[in-house]
Order: sequence, then C-alpha cells, then structure tokens
Amino acid sequence: MNWQKAYQAADFVFYCLLINVTVIIGALVGGIIFGLAPSVQAGFHVAKKTLKQESPPFFQTFFGYYRRNFWRSNRLGLPIILFYLCPMVVIQQGFLAALTQTGLILLIVSQCVAIAVINTLHSMYEYYVLPTKKYLGASLRFLFFQPIGTFLGVLWFGICSTISFFLPGLLPFLSIGMWIIGTMGIYLKLFDENEQKLKQQKDAGQPVEREEEEIEHGIEMAQK
Repeated sequence: MNWQKAYQAADFVFYCLLINVTVIIGALVGGIIFGLAPSVQAGFHVAKKTLKQESPPFFQTFFGYYRRNFWRSNRLGLPIILFYLCPMVVIQQGFLAALTQTGLILLIVSQCVAIAVINTLHSMYEYYVLPTKKYLGASLRFLFFQPIGTFLGVLWFGICSTISFFLPGLLPFLSIGMWIIGTMGIYLKLFDENEQKLKQQKDAGQPVEREEEEIEHGIEMAQK
C-alpha cells in the first residue's frame, strides 16, 4: 500500500471538511444572504493557501479574512445572489415542470454561465488585485481566454453537485469544500498560464490585448 498517497488523500479530505464546515458557519453568521459570499470567498482564500502548501492557522485565517473582506465580498457576490441565484431557486421550485424544452435549455445554459462566472470571480479575487467594480467584467472576459479551463471548472462543479445529489449526507461535510479546493486548483493553473503567456508576449515585443492588460501582473491578496 502506498502510504504517501493514502496520507495525501486523507489530508485532502480533512481540508475539504474544514472548509466545508467553516463556510457553512460563516454563511449562518451572516444570515445566509449576507454571509454566503464572504464565507465562500474566505473558503477560496484558505484553499489557495493549502494548494500553495502554506500552513497558517486555519480558523484564524478563515475568520480573519471573512471579517476583513465581509463588505467587499458582498459587493461582488450579493448582486449575483439576489438577482440570479434567488430567482433561479424560485423558478426551479415552482415553475420547472411548466418550462418548455426551449426554456429548459435556456435555464441550463444560464446556470452553466453563472457557475463559470462564480468560479472565475472567486478565484480571480484571490489572484489579482483590481478595483472591486472591475472583477465581474474581468471574470467574464477571462471565460473567453480560457474556454477549456472554464469548462473544467463547470464540470468539477457538476461532479460535486451530482455526488451531493446521490449522497446528500456529504453536503454538510465535504461537497462545498471539494468544489472550492478543486476550483481554486484549476484556476491557479489557468492564471499562472495566463501570466506566462503575457510575459512571453512582452519578452517577444508583441502587443498585449487591452483586456489582458487589465488583469496582468497578478498579486496575491496575502501580499497586499
């Protein structure tokens, strides 16, 4: 038996559990509506630390980041929660059976786009320093820069959601943490590749696209 792989798997599950539980606690502390965005963002932050093999005090890091970024995270996530996620829950609960085939297709496509934006937005907030109002636009543009990576992020969300659907007992313990760690891992690789591409273009004297300029030279939030 490969004990190193077993240890790594156990470590991964443990961090998923920690992130999962603290995200739920953070959401409850903020009354769900106001607590969801900052708790998920704090989850992405500690996931980034974990993936970079840093070992800060977990709970102190999570809740300190949650407190410091509470209102800024809500400025990013609250419009999505109020104007998309809440109406989507209402539609699925009350009108899903009445939707036509075209309406159902549009619903699925809109959900995939929303998931892609949410994945990119939370991950980008941990990698790039931008004015708050520019994160949403930059995340939308990044979808077109990395369509395959964006698809992988949506696919990972789908895998986590499917597992949670068939094993709902995992949702309070692992599903959210699995989604956050997996998504942050995908996007760290995408952003690193984007930085390398920009560096190669500049070294070769090639012009850099304007939208790429707006998100180049990534700076981690922890370095601010």
